[in-house]
Amino acid sequence: MLSNVFAGCVALLGVFSPVSAQIRGAAVLYMTTTGIVYALLLRDVDVQTPAYANWVLHVIVPILVIVEWLLAPERTTRAWIWLSFPLAYVAYTLLRGPIVDWYPYPFLDPRRNGSGEVLLSSVFVVMVIAALAYAVSWVGTKLAQRSSVVLSHD
Repeated sequence: MLSNVFAGCVALLGVFSPVSAQIRGAAVLYMTTTGIVYALLLRDVDVQTPAYANWVLHVIVPILVIVEWLLAPERTTRAWIWLSFPLAYVAYTLLRGPIVDWYPYPFLDPRRNGSGEVLLSSVFVVMVIAALAYAVSWVGTKLAQRSSVVLSHD
């Protein structure tokens, strides 16, 4: 939900004024992560969201955000900064979970899977997000360079 809210705010702000490439890149990273995590870990899991909303939030919106990035790419730097939110979210979730006796996703719930599996899942997800961060930055930069070369020749 937080990724969708962030992407929605970025899109809304973009209607009124340009949004920095760093902020747009972060939205692309978070929504790509949302789509991948849903496809690999949550597709058949009841996360207490109606099926249509689940499909829109976890499939359609990530695709739209990625397509928008590919159509209007920008050069980004410091993609590693984008990792601060996912890392903080995982840490917050794992610290808060035992206090409130609730975890937002089964793969983060040590009561179901044990602490070792949750740690492995968390490390894996963070590694995937890190790889995606650099992929988003690299693709955006390469496509933006290609666009500027094409535009300068016109």
